[in-house]
Amino acid sequence: MMKDFWNDKVVVITGASSGIGEALLKETSRFVCTVFVLARRANEIEEPSSKHKECKIIPIAVDLQDSCSVSDALEILHRETEGIDVLFNNAGITAHGRFDELSMEVYRKTFATNFFGPIQLIQGLLPQLKKKKGRVVTTSTVSALYGIPGRAAYSSSKSALHAALEAMRIELREEGVGSSLVCVPYTETALRKSGLDASGQILDEGQAKAKLKTPEEVALLLMKTAMDREARLVTFDRSGRFVKWMRNLAPGLLEKILHKKLYHDFKN
Repeated sequence: MMKDFWNDKVVVITGASSGIGEALLKETSRFVCTVFVLARRANEIEEPSSKHKECKIIPIAVDLQDSCSVSDALEILHRETEGIDVLFNNAGITAHGRFDELSMEVYRKTFATNFFGPIQLIQGLLPQLKKKKGRVVTTSTVSALYGIPGRAAYSSSKSALHAALEAMRIELREEGVGSSLVCVPYTETALRKSGLDASGQILDEGQAKAKLKTPEEVALLLMKTAMDREARLVTFDRSGRFVKWMRNLAPGLLEKILHKKLYHDFKN
């Protein structure tokens, strides 16, 4: 079934140089398709050894924090393809810090990468997405479902993205453009090595002390989500489902649990 779906597709992946994006490239390149891989360090992206000989990989350098860079990438994409089947809106940045300590620059940088850059890219690719009745599959987080203590900038940037892409899905229903938001759990990536602290410095934190998913596991879930036109808000594990339901059923209890679980994160 995977082969039937992905063969002859045109795919765009943001944040493709590492982590989940790199795993998406590895998995999609197994098929006879065209994959545009977008990243700041696109020149460093290597073709996977498992790549199908007829798969075409096209790297494009882009910095989502820079609107001119996004415009340049869009110009290349418009020139190279007339239609897009799946856009994996995967690139993102995390930010850790208390609300009363976060600098406005952290908010600006976080929103530039997680919201404004992706929105500019998606809007610019709508003609190609409409032509193929394509789908936007967003790598999101449980932190987008509720304001997570110690993650105000990160949570709010992802929540804003959720709202915009949900509105897009409803508005473009008749044109056939879909949007799925996938709240992935803790994953073995370098996200905490490249995120921001409250003052805007590089976070450089170790992996979360939790059971981690591999980038390959998450990539396969994202690909399965792309194949399901009815997928809207997808949660991966028990913690995601818990926050998804508790935010409406018992928000007071949810806040008590988050306060206790993450107390040392935001208190320190």
